[in-house]
Amino acid sequence: MAEERLIDDDKDRKYKIRKNEDGEEELVLDTDTAREEPEEEVSFEVPEFEEDDEEAAVMTPEQLAERERRRAEEELKRAEELEKIAEHARSLIEEGKFEDAGFVLQKAEECDKAEIFALKLRATTLDFTDFSKTGEGAEAVVGFKKYADVNAKDKLLPFVSVLKEKEREKKAEVEALTSENEEKKSERRVAFTKKRNVSLGLFAATVVPLIVFAALAIYFSTVMYAEKDGSNITLFIIFVSLAGAFFLATVFTAKSLWKNVNNLKLNERNSSTRLGRRLEESKAEAKLIGDILEILVDDIS
Repeated sequence: MAEERLIDDDKDRKYKIRKNEDGEEELVLDTDTAREEPEEEVSFEVPEFEEDDEEAAVMTPEQLAERERRRAEEELKRAEELEKIAEHARSLIEEGKFEDAGFVLQKAEECDKAEIFALKLRATTLDFTDFSKTGEGAEAVVGFKKYADVNAKDKLLPFVSVLKEKEREKKAEVEALTSENEEKKSERRVAFTKKRNVSLGLFAATVVPLIVFAALAIYFSTVMYAEKDGSNITLFIIFVSLAGAFFLATVFTAKSLWKNVNNLKLNERNSSTRLGRRLEESKAEAKLIGDILEILVDDIS
């Protein structure tokens, strides 16, 4: 047992062979053994990916690195393409070919380049002189506001004075159109209300007798054979005929009433008249100008 304990105690020690004074070889404890150097750890930096990147979960580090390299090349190529598009569109705008510039800029959909959206604004508004394409202009404003930095905004600052003047003109136009539109609405409202009231009276004058004659016809239909002389049958026929006549009249007056009521509703909608539509277009243009100025003037103030 003592021997086993000695072996256990010495199992982690290191020995070396040396010759003693008598020239014999013997094992001695090696007290000069140098510490083992820790093995060098091989590290590989793995890019961070979104949690739902299932493709990355089954790729090796080398494959991930290769994928990132390809993505970087694609982004660089896309950036170069966008720069070419921007240069082409800019030259067309300077030549006054705004429609051609807009066509070129369509190739740069789904981008995050502020200059592209600035050029879209210039092309859509004919260098901030025509704001009739409010839909396209609003989309360009959203993109420009999202991605533009101070440098991108500075390039449009020369147009601020023009925009402010256009905003004043457009607001004055909206005010004048609103006044005219409300005046026209009021005039039509009086006429339509009068027609509605007349048609309502005619409808009541037909529907009430219809109800009365229909009720009498129903009643005499149940007692038409009660009198032997057939008088109830005669009355039943008369009331059915009258109910039928008033039914036709009621249908006619109901159509007239519905038309006049609908005209009153349409009268309150700007989209139902040319003047109202023009007013709404002017409001949209004024809003577009205001949105552009809101982005640019923030940096000035």
